[in-house]
Amino acid sequence: MGKEAHDIDIAIDDRTGHAFAEELSKYMQEAGRGKEIGSIGVIKSNPEQSKHLETATMRVLGFEIDFVNLRAEEYTDSRIPEMRIGTAYEDSMRRDLT
Repeated sequence: MGKEAHDIDIAIDDRTGHAFAEELSKYMQEAGRGKEIGSIGVIKSNPEQSKHLETATMRVLGFEIDFVNLRAEEYTDSRIPEMRIGTAYEDSMRRDLT
């Protein structure tokens, strides 16, 4: 597509993005590589702004990484879906690759 990526998104299936980022931070510290990571930021869910699940952000090895749960969407009487933690299949089925 010829566009540079500015971050990497990682979907987690068995814990929150924040919990995973905490574990990664601990691992990097214990491995003596604590200088290669940044602090953990948390973007809380805010359904009113179409932000339905919490995201953790962290700089790792020079890359900005977002950690988020796999998710599923369910539409009811609104154009705005209700979100919940989902499976890898459900997450992939909600994406449009346009």
